[in-house]
Amino acid sequence: MTKPAQILLGVTLVVVGVVVALTIPDKQFLIFTGRPFGVVVAIVGAFDIVEALFRDRRRRD
Repeated sequence: MTKPAQILLGVTLVVVGVVVALTIPDKQFLIFTGRPFGVVVAIVGAFDIVEALFRDRRRRD
């Protein structure tokens, strides 16, 4: 995956996670509850962004 695509995916996951966590905290998604599910999605998005930036820096060294 290219760096811009991975960063865009990460930002999208963070935004979706925050929206889910704040707007529908009590909604059930299969076995997940809204707020914890949104927080986990946002954290995964943040890790995706950090990984894209770190991987690029590591390749230059």
